[in-house]
Amino acid sequence: MAILNPNYAFLEADYSNPNLTGRLVMPTELINDKPIDWSITKVLTATAPVLLLTIPNVAFASGSSFDNLYPTLMKMFDSAVVLVIVFAGASWALGHRSKAIELLIGVCCGYLLARNAVNIRDYLKAI
Repeated sequence: MAILNPNYAFLEADYSNPNLTGRLVMPTELINDKPIDWSITKVLTATAPVLLLTIPNVAFASGSSFDNLYPTLMKMFDSAVVLVIVFAGASWALGHRSKAIELLIGVCCGYLLARNAVNIRDYLKAI
């Protein structure tokens, strides 16, 4: 591989360095002189039974936990929506009208969906 900018010619040595082609093994990641394989499949395979057994107990600890959590999430979401609207107004003022309209349409649709999520859920349950 050729470096086009002569100021960065020192990077050519990195392309031929065999230590930089793969993942480096740190000395702390060695067990019995073998590297530890931290692949996501092995980690999930090891932790999946624990997660599957504990998540339902935590998520459904009480019947009203969603009722307590939803208003708090909506207050945070309201603040985020206001910030996006302010940003869209600033974009509009600086001449980026198409981007501002795109932001406003997106935040309005998202806000309506989030605010009516419980109503939509109840409607889909009734079907």
